[in-house]
Amino acid sequence: MIWIQAIYQPTTLFSLRPSWTTSSGGKSLLLPSPYALKTAVLDAAIRTSGLGQAEQAWPWIRDMGIGVQLPPQIVVTNLFAKILRLRRNPATPGSADVGPFQKTIAYREYVYHPQPITLAFAVPDGQAAQLGDWLAQISYLGKRGGFVQLLAPPIPLADSAGFVLLTADVTSFPLNGLVQQLDDCDPKMKFVEANIYDSKKPKRVVRHVVLPYRLAKSSRAYSLYQHTG
Repeated sequence: MIWIQAIYQPTTLFSLRPSWTTSSGGKSLLLPSPYALKTAVLDAAIRTSGLGQAEQAWPWIRDMGIGVQLPPQIVVTNLFAKILRLRRNPATPGSADVGPFQKTIAYREYVYHPQPITLAFAVPDGQAAQLGDWLAQISYLGKRGGFVQLLAPPIPLADSAGFVLLTADVTSFPLNGLVQQLDDCDPKMKFVEANIYDSKKPKRVVRHVVLPYRLAKSSRAYSLYQHTG
């Protein structure tokens, strides 16, 4: 296996709702989950190399080890936003908002990363060049609109030293850490289950990752997380 490093500059705020939350309670993870990163690579593979090659590459994409280097601070903006939601019952004739949608409000969080996001991917030796091509095609992470820009061509690394591993099992729980529940691909997840146009549901596992952060300040409008390292 070889580690490949890719550095992305976020150009907008990041948001990715945990799978266990509802659409109204839109809390956000602090960083992309392994599942989001792997499906982003799969999406780039399909768009640039075709469905057949992407399907052949799916087993090693699914099994990639992933690490991230974290900035000294992360800021989360907390807000309520107006949204449109499909109606459960027909609107009253003559009302101001007649139609298939109704207006409501929902809680949302948007994450500001003050520094570029540095990611590391562990792949088989023969797939490093192919992964580098696909990483260059990723334009957003998390929700649509969370745009990122690759700052330099991906490069190989000797190891994952200095990275927080998102795909490793937790063996200890630091008292000053922050737990995030991150989705990852099930080791037995097939390509057809990753295909959003197929009726089969994707198989996921939840990884409990301890990030070296503490809540330094908070208010009604924001939360500031400080790196403990």
